[in-house]
Amino acid sequence: MHAVGALALVVLATVVYYVLPVPGRMREGSWAVLFGCGSGVLALLILLSIRKLLSEPEHVRLRNLVLLLVLTVLFFSWCNRSLAELPGQFVGLQTKTDALYFNVTTLSTVGYGDIHAAGQLARVAVTVQIAFNLVFLGTAVTIISGFFRRRAQGRAAARSGSEPGGGGSGGGGSPTHPADPQSGP
Repeated sequence: MHAVGALALVVLATVVYYVLPVPGRMREGSWAVLFGCGSGVLALLILLSIRKLLSEPEHVRLRNLVLLLVLTVLFFSWCNRSLAELPGQFVGLQTKTDALYFNVTTLSTVGYGDIHAAGQLARVAVTVQIAFNLVFLGTAVTIISGFFRRRAQGRAAARSGSEPGGGGSGGGGSPTHPADPQSGP
């Protein structure tokens, strides 16, 4: 059921992305202010969400991380589509689908080159996006890999008949007398 809820949120966010209008041509300075404010708000939301996620159950963390990743891609896609309204900023970026495609290929580091930043403002925006994605993805990968590592350790412990981290030498206790949870490793 959790996967269905996460998928529904991703679909809803994508529908909002396609329905949300892109402003017409604006001045570079206005666009830069809008982009800077939006990026700052997105960064703040992600930081607050990650802090909160650390206290959530692991399945909730994964769902919310996926949603944050999708929202990040959609935000930068929308920004790049609006920037493409300014002449000379992007080559090949004509639609919201183009913008989404560009951002996914940038995020995945594939970069086919059919759509690319040509203007200085677009290059700065894409550079900010890449840095943003590196920080966010680094955090997300750390949390997700920790989830799968703990899950694998739990399964291995279940097969051997002990609790994760319990039993064995250096585990701090035995299966019948676990170590004090307040004493660290």
